[in-house]
Amino acid sequence: MTKQVVGFSGGADSQACALYVRRKYPPEDVLLINSDPGGNEHQATYGFIRWYSENVFPVKIVHPIVADVAEREPGSVAKLGLTMDTPLTFELLAKIKQRFPSNYAKFCTEFLKMAPRRRHLQELGTEGYEMWTGIRRDESTKRRNAPEREWDDYYDCYLNQPLVSWTKQQVFDYLAEAGEEVNPLYRMGFSRVGCSPCVEWGKDSIRNWAARSPEDVEKIRRWEREVGFTFFGPIMPGGRYGGIDEVIIWSKTTHGGKQLSLPILEAEAEGGGCSSKYGLCE
Repeated sequence: MTKQVVGFSGGADSQACALYVRRKYPPEDVLLINSDPGGNEHQATYGFIRWYSENVFPVKIVHPIVADVAEREPGSVAKLGLTMDTPLTFELLAKIKQRFPSNYAKFCTEFLKMAPRRRHLQELGTEGYEMWTGIRRDESTKRRNAPEREWDDYYDCYLNQPLVSWTKQQVFDYLAEAGEEVNPLYRMGFSRVGCSPCVEWGKDSIRNWAARSPEDVEKIRRWEREVGFTFFGPIMPGGRYGGIDEVIIWSKTTHGGKQLSLPILEAEAEGGGCSSKYGLCE
């Protein structure tokens, strides 16, 4: 029997996709897989995935290992003396690549999410499977022409994207109609969830993250010291690279990064309250 494999990130889009597939196929034919991004997930997301797996539907968590990147970076892997089964953390991936990912080089997605998932499916020896994702066309210009179904050479199977024409609000309404809880990060004002932080974030997300997740800020400080590179690329004014503390200061500014933007939301400053813009707290 063909397995219906859903990439489950803990975000609303993947959760809605999982619900769609669970309603369409019997439980024994559905496999939800979460790919841990090397320890760079928000603790709220880790907690939500555990809760969902225990209370809604089982989620198989796969972890990246050095073998997932070794073929592309044999020199760095050998130089660092790594074995193929060494856990591949976000920090270690940056050391292997000698840089952190960026908007223009999002190798984190391939080596921390896609490759581990493909490896897991190969290890399972599943005779046939189809992949399902929750991407939507209105997420970005890159996805505006995304088809509902196509052949995927990377996974060597059909890729289904049933939510491509949905809006984000429709996603939340669909989950609410089913009575499913969503990741608590949405109530904290995050429009997307995933890596904490994500290299694609802008000022609002960085500012909100810094106010609410001081433990993750300290994590990035440590990584920058140990890796020897800044986490974020040249988003600072003038194309200059800045360490995480400088980036956080920049996130609180307007007018070319020179003037502090006031007032900062009270809930954001205190790291509490509900800041959802999707009617989640009504």
